[in-house]
Amino acid sequence: MEPISFEKTYQSSLGIKIRNRLRWIPETSYLLAFFLYITGQFIQGTMLVKLIPGTITYHIQMLAAFMAIAKALLFDRHSVKDWSIIFLLGTVLWASGNNAVLLEIFYYYIFIISAQDVDFSKIAKVFFITISSALLVTFVLAKFRIIHGLAYSRPNGAMRYALGTIYPSDLAARCFCLMLAYVIIKNFKLCFPEYLGMMAATLTTYVVTDTKVDFILMTLLILVSIFYKQTVSILKLLTSRGIAVILGTAVTAIILSTYFYTPGNPVFSMIDRALSGRLHYSHMAFKNYNVTSLGQYIVQHGFGGGTKAVLNYFYIDCSYIRVLMMFGCITFIIMVIFLLYLSYNFMNKQVYALEVALIFIALSALIDQHMWELSFNIIFLATFADLDNFRNNGHSLFFSR
Repeated sequence: MEPISFEKTYQSSLGIKIRNRLRWIPETSYLLAFFLYITGQFIQGTMLVKLIPGTITYHIQMLAAFMAIAKALLFDRHSVKDWSIIFLLGTVLWASGNNAVLLEIFYYYIFIISAQDVDFSKIAKVFFITISSALLVTFVLAKFRIIHGLAYSRPNGAMRYALGTIYPSDLAARCFCLMLAYVIIKNFKLCFPEYLGMMAATLTTYVVTDTKVDFILMTLLILVSIFYKQTVSILKLLTSRGIAVILGTAVTAIILSTYFYTPGNPVFSMIDRALSGRLHYSHMAFKNYNVTSLGQYIVQHGFGGGTKAVLNYFYIDCSYIRVLMMFGCITFIIMVIFLLYLSYNFMNKQVYALEVALIFIALSALIDQHMWELSFNIIFLATFADLDNFRNNGHSLFFSR
């Protein structure tokens, strides 16, 4: 995706007048829309769905999407050519999402485009405060049995708790994404008590959810935060081209290993066990469905949202396989190009905290399905947002020390 041009721009006369007089309105309206959308999506990932009708959360998200679109049309500056490209990409994403009966990528795209000139540090703060507060409320409601606090057991007898969310691994993924958002807000400039807090959160998450992959990601995030300067030095040595090769290789490797997965192969079996069966079930997607150009509906049966035995369990957890199989190869190619572009853009602008965050999201997408869920991952909103606060590595962006 090429950078959007700001020359010969088109904007409504109302937008120009308001922009000049009340510059805070576009940003505030976007942040409000963002808050509403992630709140509605968060509810859908908890047992609150038993209390709050789906039509309510749906209409909340639709209102948020229309607010974001209105912000872009009234206040953002794009050329006619840029608007044409935006509309064309949006049409492709809507068509693939409509075929998959899942429009999360399309709505995420709306918020990417409409985030133009919005301070990304404020987006991260709204995300952290909203999701952490909503998660605490969910814990309390589950504790007092107002909503179900689901519990599951491993074959070895280990207990896993969802604490009001629909599944323990979803809870672990939320904890990881909150920790990532926090270090983004702090621009990876943390003090000793914060490291202790992150370690405690990581251990607590693992004890409660018994989720290995997110425990590894959270531990790695702590290590990267401690050795952040060294991490940035490595990124500089790799350059944007080297990072692109690594990201591209990782995506290619997961696609090929999934496609050629053989149950009896000891290497594949070892990798599959480490990934909690994700290779096996993703391979079933290739085996039972063809890759389409613009997506398809795939029937899936997961454990989330209940404790009844699930017959014929089948769920695509890997975000890359999920996009390829459910949204089609065109959307998949757009996604890969977008990831590489965003990585190049972050390196070029020297916003290394965001580059590190992007790499972590790319890693987590290997094992979870939340890459394109806005209430989990916000890093893509930095595409056209204001990143000035992240160019100054000498200041904290959240709590003063």
